[in-house]
Amino acid sequence: MDADHVPSHDQSANNAADSVPADYEAWREGRWEEIAGQFGKVKVVANGKVAGRDARVIPGVPGEWSVTEAGVLTLSVAADDGVTINGEAVNGTAEVPSGSSLEFSGGRVGFAGGADGTYGVIVMDHEALARSGLSGIDTYPYDPAWVFEGVYRAAPEGRRIEVERLTAPRSMDAILAPVDLVVTINGTEYVLSVLEERPGQRLVIFTDETNGTETPEIGRWLTLPLLEPGSTVTVDFNQATLSYHHLVPTVFNCPLSPAGNHLPMRVEAGERALVYAKN
Repeated sequence: MDADHVPSHDQSANNAADSVPADYEAWREGRWEEIAGQFGKVKVVANGKVAGRDARVIPGVPGEWSVTEAGVLTLSVAADDGVTINGEAVNGTAEVPSGSSLEFSGGRVGFAGGADGTYGVIVMDHEALARSGLSGIDTYPYDPAWVFEGVYRAAPEGRRIEVERLTAPRSMDAILAPVDLVVTINGTEYVLSVLEERPGQRLVIFTDETNGTETPEIGRWLTLPLLEPGSTVTVDFNQATLSYHHLVPTVFNCPLSPAGNHLPMRVEAGERALVYAKN
């Protein structure tokens, strides 16, 4: 196995360290920070979206959340729930300004953000990484042959694509897909739908012939920059990642690959699997 352990690296890929670009090494360090750093995704224990006047409950989080007629996020809890908003204990209903820091019992912390009546709430437990035993990420060795130049092609304005989402049970979701990525691999042109699940994030979810054996059956992700149609973009499959669903399946109900985003080849680049410490 070729496991990428960050910050210490003991995988076999290091035997080709001299040929690995520094920016790729820096990206891998940043990727591990994204997963397991101070605010790493593996530490997320609750993740909810709040929109509309109707009160809703976020699993694993006390109280009821709702949005006022003026578009302000609110939380209703009892004093013994032990919730604070920006350091102030809450008893009853309180406003939660965008950017607020939250604290919950058991040492959990949270953040709330959003605008225009739609908000996201994330709750983290900094002990979750240790409990999980996650120690690294198994990757293919870096291969410059999997770096291409692609082009963004405009899609019909407001286009949304129906994709399956990893809820339980699975559900369908219409996600904004403002552009397509056109990339030529081994002389063949492929057109991949680019999703924008969150404002400012361009995401290609793709499948290939390694899925189900060497990489996850549900495919992998390429995160791309926010550029205008007609722009060229570097398509580096060495930066293909696992979805957040692999980290915390009960929290991240990520979308699956859109129809047509299958590459009929073995993409032997990027991340393959999470690595856990042996007991």
